[in-house]
Amino acid sequence: MKRLSVVVVLGMLAALLTDTGTALAASPVKPVQTLRQQFVVGRGVLVSETSQTISKGSKRAYINRTTGVIGFGKSGVVGYDLTSKVKITPELEATFSDEELEGIRTPLRAVNVGRYTYVQGFDWGPMPEGTTWIRFGKSASWQNYGQRGDQLVDILSPARLKFVISKATSLRSGEYRGTLKAEDLYAELGPMNPEKQKISFRLFTDKDGLPVRLVTQYDAKEYERGSDGKLTRKMSAHVVDTRYHHWNAKVKVIAPPASEVVDFGDLPINQSDQSGAPLVLNSAGPAAKCGNHTLCQRLTTRPYN
Repeated sequence: MKRLSVVVVLGMLAALLTDTGTALAASPVKPVQTLRQQFVVGRGVLVSETSQTISKGSKRAYINRTTGVIGFGKSGVVGYDLTSKVKITPELEATFSDEELEGIRTPLRAVNVGRYTYVQGFDWGPMPEGTTWIRFGKSASWQNYGQRGDQLVDILSPARLKFVISKATSLRSGEYRGTLKAEDLYAELGPMNPEKQKISFRLFTDKDGLPVRLVTQYDAKEYERGSDGKLTRKMSAHVVDTRYHHWNAKVKVIAPPASEVVDFGDLPINQSDQSGAPLVLNSAGPAAKCGNHTLCQRLTTRPYN
């Protein structure tokens, strides 16, 4: 069993993310211009992230930690290499079997190069011999638009950084607070944008205007497997705290060897269901393949023949 997104953080952050002011006239030009100056081939930024998800039904909490690098080209982000690990709490140890916990402990690594994202540590049934990576980008997509790790808001895009700052309703030196609608954030990208979530944000920049920390908070609908084995859709609360550091670091992101990769659509478990009919996935994935909590949150799919 493997989760696709397990996110949560400190309860006190909820208070920090509350804003009550009116829209600011502060100019986003400096942070946007400073960000553009970072777009150099072979350079990038390091990321460390802690996210927390609390299921409002079971009150069960999941903490996920992600670290890695994001690489730039002349026009922006060209790839990333991120590894996520779930923190095994006493609550999780009491909830899941030893076999399930072994799956949860397995790190989840995602390497994005161009249109494809290669994922290792994601359990979706048997793998062809010799393969350890699943490729997304053809028959299925990995994560929502602009998402890397558990952070939904892409502030490494100059256009979206400008949009985020424009929605700030409270401003201190180097700090922006406000609320976004995910549908507005990614409206130009079409019908596969994230669900209509309201995302509270707190963005910090350094003296040069570069983003150094982004904290977001939102509620989402997710699937959770009950003690009877059935999946139910419940609301969950998320807080994601992402730190950006070592700007202009040397970064090189390389796709894994082709011999170790299998496309998601070519996995044996995706060829047909038990009746022999073609398997069609929705945004949550087939119920029989989902794990105990949010296994399919990072996975978005298109029907394939």
